[in-house]
Amino acid sequence: MSGHAVSAYLLHSVAFQDQKLLLDLLIPGQGRVRAVARRPAKKHSGRSQWPLFCLCWVELSGHSELRTVRRIEEQQAALPLQKEWLFSALYLNELICRLFPAQVFAETLFDIYQQAVQSLWALQLAASREQARAELEQVLRQTELLLLQELGVPVDCSVDAQGELLNSDCYYQWQHEYGFVAAPQGFCGADLLAISQGDWQSSSLRCAKQLNRQLLRPLLGPAPLHSRSLFRQD
Repeated sequence: MSGHAVSAYLLHSVAFQDQKLLLDLLIPGQGRVRAVARRPAKKHSGRSQWPLFCLCWVELSGHSELRTVRRIEEQQAALPLQKEWLFSALYLNELICRLFPAQVFAETLFDIYQQAVQSLWALQLAASREQARAELEQVLRQTELLLLQELGVPVDCSVDAQGELLNSDCYYQWQHEYGFVAAPQGFCGADLLAISQGDWQSSSLRCAKQLNRQLLRPLLGPAPLHSRSLFRQD
């Protein structure tokens, strides 16, 4: 492909008009980009959609909010994720599409996503399925925190709103645009400190899940994430 091509992951696609698709692409150094592409010809590719979790070369034209895909080619084969690994990757796709507006610069978003899907694939291949399932939660919680940081909502789980080190024996509540404040109940200081140190135990994973949901809720709005229902159906 020509030198104007860029690497991209496809996050989502829907039918647009005629034989076209509306794509949500993730591009290095740019973030989420919306573009229109012609459906792949079935007689050549055997499919009517471009695959998810596949690193592609994409050549785009136009400078409006809706770009045009001139050409798209697969760089690597799509990762054949299955079961909870697939559901987790679909959750991340939906999360990014909901959190990050199209055509708004997000410098590290591509790298965050690529690391996450590659980690999910490595876990699916792991010999110890039980250990891999435990590490799956870690990948999701770490990725959520990185996405929040990219959105300008960095969370330092080691200090309170005054910049003082958290007390492992105390409880804290998170206050938006302020930070952690001591409270009679809430997030355990020991768990928050474990998160800040990358010490992922069952209690710190539960704490991170509750904290991230609280932080993501106002950013996502009232509509539920459809991908979460996949975990309940499995």
